[in-house]
Parts: sequence; C-alpha cells; structure tokens
Amino acid sequence: MKRILTLLLILMFALPGYSQTNPKWEYSRTMRWKAKTGQVDDFKKAAAKKTQMFNNSPENAIVTYQIMTGSDQGMFERVLVARTLDNLYNADNKKELDYWAKNVSQFAENPEGGKIWWRIKNWSANWEEGGTPSKYMDVQIIMIKTANTSDFRRYMTRRMTIIKENSTRKIAVFKISSGGQLGEFRIITFFDDPMKAMGEWKSEDFDFEDAYNEKYGYNAFMTDRDLYTKAFEIYGNLVETHKLVPEMSFMGN
Repeated sequence: MKRILTLLLILMFALPGYSQTNPKWEYSRTMRWKAKTGQVDDFKKAAAKKTQMFNNSPENAIVTYQIMTGSDQGMFERVLVARTLDNLYNADNKKELDYWAKNVSQFAENPEGGKIWWRIKNWSANWEEGGTPSKYMDVQIIMIKTANTSDFRRYMTRRMTIIKENSTRKIAVFKISSGGQLGEFRIITFFDDPMKAMGEWKSEDFDFEDAYNEKYGYNAFMTDRDLYTKAFEIYGNLVETHKLVPEMSFMGN
C-alpha cells in the first residue's frame, strides 16, 4: 500500500509531455487532501512535521490553506510555490515522498489529482516575491471557452493595468499547465484582513469604470466586461475562500 501511495505521489509531481511549459515561467503545484474522519488533528500534526523537515526554505517551500467554503470545504490545499521547470522535472524528492507515504498518508483519504499552474506575471498586482503568506485567499476558479480566449485576455489585461496603477489589492492570475482543462484559470486575491480584502484605491472618489473608459475609450468597460463574462463556460465560474494553516506552511525567512 505504501509503495502504491509513493508511486501515486511521484506521478502527481510529474509533468506530462503535452502540458503547457516554458523554462522562463514560474510554476506552482497544488494538491488537495481530505483528512480521515476523526483524524484531522493527526493529519495536521503529521503534515506540519513533514513540512518542517522537508519544506523549510524558499527552494522547497510548501504553503497550506484550508478551504472554508464550497464543495471542498474542510479540505487542505498544499501548494508548492514558485518552482522552476527544472525543479519540477528534476528535484530529488524521493525521501520526502517516502516520508509522507509512511507517516502522513495514513491520516488522509486518497488525494485529488495534483495540478500545475504558471503565474501570469503581467496579470499580478502588488505581488511580493518571497513574502510571508497571506492569512486568507479568495480563489476564483474559471473555465474559458477556447473560441472566446481573446475576449477574456483583453479584459484581464486592461483590468489588471488599472488595478496595478491605482489599487493596493494583492492579486495574481494562474493558468493551468498540467492536470486540468486547458481553459482553466485561478484568479486569487490575497489578504490578511477580511474587511480590506479588495485593497484600497488611490483616492476615495476613484471609480474603476470611469478610469477604464478614460484609458480605453467610450463605453469600453461595459463592452469588454460583457464579452469577458460570455467567455466563461456555463459551469466555469466558482469562488472559494481559503485560510492559511501556519504550522503546515513555510512562513518565510
């Protein structure tokens, strides 16, 4: 059984040959775990110890969030952050995987399949390289129709430009690379205070729509926003709130 679990984990770390990859991109890997009934504390304690042993530097960091809302409420999402393509392919993590299979997996159900994401740097605002993990994340998971990709990208590029120029909101967009549908994106807002999740505009009277139209033309906001929402698959737009589990996370130097 332990050998099977170890093999499963190794496969989840792997990147299929047909995935979307680029050596210059920044990658993250996510995997969701559900603790067995009555063993949540045991799972957290065992995973925390493993994190302290194997994921205690920026080079091998893992951050863990517990999902607070949605169909996966109560599950734990473990995130390998800011990896290079070489690290994903060639990292020697056999000891780490063996330790998990022997000491942690006994407290968890079989995991959901791992997913590899790359961060679209031009669509990130107020991003801090190597910063302390935020206490909360609002994770919008969307699926985009292939035929409407240009509409989605146009609005996102313009929206993020306005946010970067005028807001303190900490936000990043991640595109699926492997493990999901090719049209899958995660738009994540990071925050510590739920009352300030959306950040602050540069002035109290700032109006996003007015700024958008001034920059991109008359009625551009309504036109682009309408095409953007029509780009979603009918099943492809949900939001989850995640809460940081510090003891299961690398919290920075």
